[in-house]
Amino acid sequence: MISWPHPSLSLGLFGLLVTPAFACTGGDPGESGAEVTSASSDASTSSATSTGTSSGGASLTGSTSDPTTSTTSSTAGPTTSPTGSGETDATGSTTDGITGTESGTTADTGTTADTSTTSDTGTTSDTGTTTDECIPSESPEVTCDQIDNDCDGNVDNVDVGKDGICDCLSIGIIGATGFAPNANFEAWLDQQGTSVTRTLIKDQPGLVTADFLAEYDILIVDRIQRGLSADEAAAVETFVKDEGRGLLTLIGYNFDNNNPGPERDRANTVLTPFGLAYQGGYIHTNGGVTPVFDQNHPIGTDIVDVNYIGGIVPVDLGKQGTSAIFATVQQGDAGLAHETDMGGRVIVFGDEWITFDSDWQGYLDVEPLWSHMLNWVTPQDFCGIPQ
Repeated sequence: MISWPHPSLSLGLFGLLVTPAFACTGGDPGESGAEVTSASSDASTSSATSTGTSSGGASLTGSTSDPTTSTTSSTAGPTTSPTGSGETDATGSTTDGITGTESGTTADTGTTADTSTTSDTGTTSDTGTTTDECIPSESPEVTCDQIDNDCDGNVDNVDVGKDGICDCLSIGIIGATGFAPNANFEAWLDQQGTSVTRTLIKDQPGLVTADFLAEYDILIVDRIQRGLSADEAAAVETFVKDEGRGLLTLIGYNFDNNNPGPERDRANTVLTPFGLAYQGGYIHTNGGVTPVFDQNHPIGTDIVDVNYIGGIVPVDLGKQGTSAIFATVQQGDAGLAHETDMGGRVIVFGDEWITFDSDWQGYLDVEPLWSHMLNWVTPQDFCGIPQ
């Protein structure tokens, strides 16, 4: 059996053997444990690079080159670095002069990550609405200028004659008159304070455009002598569906030798974009009848005495909006009121006699019927509370 010397003597001898190795790594012995704040270099090309792990001193903030031939790179993770006896590393651990290893190595990667997040979820909301105070300039309102001049909450609600028709309406009529005079009808429109313009389109192809229609709030289609082109029909569709204006059509003029086809087809070029149409032939060609009006519909309320001769039935084929029949005769429907999904309105009346002077003079409810129809088809944001 080999007998080892006394333990204290063995440790002492071991210490003498390893001391020179440690002495090679420290440079000037007087700098052991001191803070190195700048890089030092010598003739050796080897260097020790620190990326944040404190080794061999209390604090290491720079790179130190020594004459050794090896490169020591301090990185994050568990490392073993030789230190001087009794030195303190970055975490305050004391190294053992016998083994020369740190009892606790701190990996400092040199990166400070602030993971704290400040989130301000508080929301300041000012729900108070500041509006300009309305200052009345007219009382009652008498000017058609798209302004609520009397500050009653309604725009251009001018009705000087108290007839229930807004005096600010601009009405366009396209097409010729029927076979009988209609001076009473147009004179009555003018008397209501509305602006009325009739335009013949027979020899003016492409006339009905967005610019042409922009002048009007309501378009009345009388006896048109040609059909509308696809572009013209699209302009009327936009006029009603997108802009919320009103459209009213008439029929029954019989200028084609008792053949209803031509005038029916011409009128339907206007109505097709709305899924509406006149359908079939003339009815009641041997004399007039009095339609029955729906007293629960705004157009038919209190309307009784009206003439109807040789008209054509209006129908809703497309179901693009909401339609209601407000007048009927024994052989079919006489009047259809249609509201598009967008809000614009269309009236399809199955006759034209309600424009003739003979009916204006001979039937009590022709004028009230026109008042009801114009009021119903008027743009809903016109002459009233904006929608």
